Amino acid sequence: MSNEVISREELTKKRTPSELLSWVNWKRQQITSTEEGERAQILHEGLLKQFEEEVDPLAIFGQRKFGNTDQILLQPAIGKRYDAIVTDLRSNPVSQSYIEITQSHEGENDYLRRLVLSQQGFVVSGPVNKKGTKKTGLHVSISPKAFELGEIAEGELKRIVDAARRKEAKDYPINTSLIIFFKDDLSFRQVVDYTQLDTFVKKNILNLDLRFSTLYLVGQHKMFREFSLSKKT
Repeated sequence: MSNEVISREELTKKRTPSELLSWVNWKRQQITSTEEGERAQILHEGLLKQFEEEVDPLAIFGQRKFGNTDQILLQPAIGKRYDAIVTDLRSNPVSQSYIEITQSHEGENDYLRRLVLSQQGFVVSGPVNKKGTKKTGLHVSISPKAFELGEIAEGELKRIVDAARRKEAKDYPINTSLIIFFKDDLSFRQVVDYTQLDTFVKKNILNLDLRFSTLYLVGQHKMFREFSLSKKT
């Protein structure tokens, strides 16, 4: 189904940061205008996996890093050693750099929560309970549980570190940056400010074997941090 509503060609088109963000928002509205499309979007089916997990974070990064300039072009990549190409028309000669994108998530539980959302139309916080498999019949339920704000923030910080560790000791082309896309909803921002986040990253992430030129922490809603890793390249 997803191949009908989004194509490889439009997904990988070069766009300015503002063009990419506008296209992502428009495309998501188009996709979710039908029940079938909304379900495919929630479950990240087909090319919607790249759309949600790579292109959307790239669009948010582009807007926060570069603003409305028309001198930067962002191009999502599929099947490459990296997830996107950044073309900088401000330099002479024109230069290119690369982006690798990863997300803080709960692993399989992230998919199971989205599966419940697609079936029920809502999802609550709490432990995920799974029985069976896709082959034998998968049954998923979530036990409602209220969390303290500190617990929510602590869990998200742990997932950010886990995302960084998944990229440890992996080689990428020279001049490749890493984006870690994370959930910075209000409950997180009420507990963790920029100073605390910077301190946490310096203590728990910058000492890892990350072979990138720059690390970007890009919040889903607001936060944006940049750390030089040039000594790693």
